[in-house]
Amino acid sequence: MIVLALMAVFAIELSDSQAQSRSDIEAQAHQRAVLVAGLIDSVFGAVSAPNPQLLAEYGVPAVSRRTLERSRGSNRYVALLDAGGRVLAASDGFTPQARAGTAGVVRMVQAGLPWALGNVVPYGRKGAIDFVTRLQAPSGPRILVTGFDPHALSGFTTSELEKVPGVKGAHHFLLDANGVVIGSNDSLRPPGYRFHTPTQLDVLAHGAGVVKDHYFDQVPLANTTWKVLLSAPETAFFASVSGTRQWLPWVIFAAFAIVALLALMLALRALRATDLVVEANAKLATSNAELERRAGELARSNAELEQFASIASHDLQEPLRKVRTFTERVKETEADSLSDRGLDYLQRASASAERMQRLVEDLLTFSRVGTQRRPFAPVDLEKLAHDVLEDLDDSVRGSGAVVRVGALPTISADAPQMRQLLQNLISNALKFTRDGVSPEVDITATVDDGRVTLVVRDNGIGFEPQYAVRIFRVFERLHGRGAYPGTGIGLALCRKIAERHGGTVIADSVPGQGSIFTVTMQTQRAGAATEAPAVQASGAQAEQEEPYVAV
Repeated sequence: MIVLALMAVFAIELSDSQAQSRSDIEAQAHQRAVLVAGLIDSVFGAVSAPNPQLLAEYGVPAVSRRTLERSRGSNRYVALLDAGGRVLAASDGFTPQARAGTAGVVRMVQAGLPWALGNVVPYGRKGAIDFVTRLQAPSGPRILVTGFDPHALSGFTTSELEKVPGVKGAHHFLLDANGVVIGSNDSLRPPGYRFHTPTQLDVLAHGAGVVKDHYFDQVPLANTTWKVLLSAPETAFFASVSGTRQWLPWVIFAAFAIVALLALMLALRALRATDLVVEANAKLATSNAELERRAGELARSNAELEQFASIASHDLQEPLRKVRTFTERVKETEADSLSDRGLDYLQRASASAERMQRLVEDLLTFSRVGTQRRPFAPVDLEKLAHDVLEDLDDSVRGSGAVVRVGALPTISADAPQMRQLLQNLISNALKFTRDGVSPEVDITATVDDGRVTLVVRDNGIGFEPQYAVRIFRVFERLHGRGAYPGTGIGLALCRKIAERHGGTVIADSVPGQGSIFTVTMQTQRAGAATEAPAVQASGAQAEQEEPYVAV
């Protein structure tokens, strides 16, 4: 009865483990879709940043048609509206048909969005997409509407979607609310194609799931009615927990069950013990050999994935490096022959490339917390905190901050990750300060029952309590990109580091009075001393140091 009970418990745990593995794969696919949506959103966010030149041209009480026609360029039309949606001025091409198509996206900006992108609306033969931004002019709020050819955006979005890794047969789409494809890596459903079949409409009606043997997941794109849709064949997508891989654990379980039954029979049939033991050992040896072979395959697969991440990171950053390099060369060699506007465009292009490069580096750092691991070793948190303050000496002196470090313990941890966690939290406290108030930061810790509680307290601007969970999500920001520097990944990285060390991080705050970040971790991690570092990839990834990530 004891043996049967143990087998039943083991079978339940095995079934739950396989279900959890499938759930983890779905979560990873969703996170990938969120990252793609975040990358695309960051590009549009950078384009819609406040432009002093636009404010100077469109902020005057009366804007001429010639001004709009000059800035129209290759776009279909440009129109300037007041806060109520009344047309103040418009370029050629802003027909009644175009005016009717802008109504929906204009309402999104009127509702409070800084910028918005609309659906593909009827205009001529190819249609148009409206890009609407809010301008805070001295004469009052203005709304700038730019209508452009959908194919002008297809090249960029398709290029970004083609960079997203996936299994064989995976397809990635950027769709508007009507199911019109704006970007696609599927040659059978190129930009301009509309989802219309019953299966396609069924996919659009659900957030995620399996339809017609294909798994799909979709994530909305901020400030738009668009969505990112990732699709892959179910057999390939869940290959690691289906087919042979699904049944192998049950084969092993059955082998152990047979061994257990044979062991019971040995007690009753001593004369046949030798033959039964030999048979059981032979089966066990075969199972162990199969396990070792698959373990080797898994190790090689992990190494190949790490190498792929290295190549992907290099390929993503190399074009950005070239953009920055050549814009600097143009400024150095052609500065005298360029107009002030041309120099301004070069500077903005270089700044946008720098922001994108920093975002790629931060995303890579976030993804490597669980893969590029170092063995745990004793780490003196107090000494580490002082080392971090030496690195941040310019920021501390520049802000006139007072940073007090209490008695901090020594714990078993990954030293570089602990350094990054402390640096992110202290930098956060030095960055979000109140005007006219000198920053004060207190760092304390307590140890109780094998767990350390690290507290970083500041007197900064604080935040509303309802955002205490949201600020730890990737790309979540409570302020505009121009208000405070950073990519919106720092606090998410802190939580991921804390979770790897057997704990978590929470935040508490009172607006206008400051914030408290509490990190709980285990002082000793089981098996930490023998934890093997992750496989290091060759090439660009192996040469990169773990960068500091700003919040």
